[in-house]
Amino acid sequence: MESYVIGLIIFLFMMFLVFVGIPVFISMLVSAFVGFAALYNGDLTMAITQFTNAPFNLGANYNYAVLPMFMLLGALAGETGIAEGAFASMKAFLGRIKGGLLYTVIGANAVFGACSGSSVAGNIVFGKLAMPELEKAGYDRKYSLGCITAAGALSTLIPPSMGIIMFCLIAPAPLVYKGENVNLSVGTALLGGIGPGLLTALALGITVSLIGRFKKGSIPPGGGPKVPLNERLTSLKLLIPIICLFGLVIGGTFLGWFTATVAGAIGATAICVYSLFKRISLKKIGACIWDAAVMEAGIFPIIIGGQIFGRFISDTKLADFLTTAIASIQAPPYVVYLLVMLLYIICGCVMDIVSVIIITVPIVFPILCNLGFNPYVLVIALCFMTEIAGLTPPVGMNVFATSNALRINPSEIFKGVFPYFIAELAMVAMIGIFPQIVSLIPLLLGISGFE
Repeated sequence: MESYVIGLIIFLFMMFLVFVGIPVFISMLVSAFVGFAALYNGDLTMAITQFTNAPFNLGANYNYAVLPMFMLLGALAGETGIAEGAFASMKAFLGRIKGGLLYTVIGANAVFGACSGSSVAGNIVFGKLAMPELEKAGYDRKYSLGCITAAGALSTLIPPSMGIIMFCLIAPAPLVYKGENVNLSVGTALLGGIGPGLLTALALGITVSLIGRFKKGSIPPGGGPKVPLNERLTSLKLLIPIICLFGLVIGGTFLGWFTATVAGAIGATAICVYSLFKRISLKKIGACIWDAAVMEAGIFPIIIGGQIFGRFISDTKLADFLTTAIASIQAPPYVVYLLVMLLYIICGCVMDIVSVIIITVPIVFPILCNLGFNPYVLVIALCFMTEIAGLTPPVGMNVFATSNALRINPSEIFKGVFPYFIAELAMVAMIGIFPQIVSLIPLLLGISGFE
């Protein structure tokens, strides 16, 4: 049997295990072990080597320390009042216009994303902050919940982004792009998310406007009270902590002062110092550290399983075979891009975001790179797609984060999130047609890799 056939059969077997409810990391480990045995005709040497070396090598890999650091940064950012400051400042500027509170939610998420890196953090914080005000002002409940949930995706695009960082860490290396080997840089990839993040915020704002126009009564006719200019300008000081954190973490990485991994540690240290300055209790700081450790403990087994399974897929040359097959039927690259989007939506119906990234990257990333898509553009597009998949039933991680924070039924959010889901899906489709959406800002800054 050809190696790529074994790879395809084992991949489908792994997906079957996931769909019937077996934990993702167990599904990948079991499938990889069976696959190595089948691929090497019962010789378990490769399987034993991978299962003994990979956990140690990954655990000892300094680069993976960046994950808990940014998790801690996001957790403490919610405790220190940074999110409240972003919301208050955006409300001072946007609250007066029709639909202003929803525009405020979108703007505050974009600003908060510059220090949180986590869409779930934005869903929880702004769900609690904004929903009482939205209901009091007379906004339609389901569309308000949908806006809060969908706007959390901005944290995946605006750096520092946990999704982009994780994607760069687990992507196959080196990648072949235009006949050359490419190793992804976390710092470079993070800068690529700025343009799509800003355009997505605009797209969500347009969606709010269209809802107000075509769904009569969903948005109250009047805005909030007029805020004097001096008060609006004064509110900008609430953004200083975010600007400082963003400048420290992203600016330091961009200027080459330190690597992305060190930036995570510096950012976590800075937010801890700021927490003490804001007189956050040591008990709460300790709880945030514990939460970050627990999240890392939940993600890392999936990373280990994904790396071992990815090595198996690489040995089968499945991605190379699929690339050749696509080329032979002369399928346009953009059609393949759209099919990958569809795959992500289907996977997002039954899997969490981290699992979707780890399972799909070893196959779809090399295929799309071989078809001529820039690796950094793909990082942004596919990370964004995992967030969009988090809006789909029945297992929409972002939807359930918002519903748990507000103690409401997820079905309410699924009803209202659809227009925003379509807007974000359109943005990903546009990135495939116009990669300049991703590359423009990095190229203006003189960053290479986006040519």
